[in-house]
Amino acid sequence: MGWLDKWFDETDWPKDPNLDVFREAVWELSLNGESVGWLTTAVMTMRSFPFMWLKQEQMWTQVHWLDGTHEYLEEDYGPEWPIAKDLRNGRLVTTDPRTGQDVTFEAAAVTGHDRDRLWAQLEHGAKPQDRNA
Repeated sequence: MGWLDKWFDETDWPKDPNLDVFREAVWELSLNGESVGWLTTAVMTMRSFPFMWLKQEQMWTQVHWLDGTHEYLEEDYGPEWPIAKDLRNGRLVTTDPRTGQDVTFEAAAVTGHDRDRLWAQLEHGAKPQDRNA
């Protein structure tokens, strides 16, 4: 295995157990008790400074609205983890497409069969213009 292969080898990448709840996860978003859509989250590897040697993880989030529209991916990473921190506290602050204003939505993890169905249906990571919705 050459140095370039070792650079991209993810087998020895540290996995933060605190991020397990965000690995291929779906969160229901609501406002005043009314469902408005979902947030999908995935945890992936990344290299960071200094000099791209530090191996760590980052989280990618994507909002999927009830009307079938989807936002672009957004990233979250430590040490601050602001989105992860908000989700752990049952909320997500993002722009409401109906008003163009930042709104704090309630966020609740979806589990079991519903999570599996929504994860497949929502296509985490696809660009909005590439969707079939």
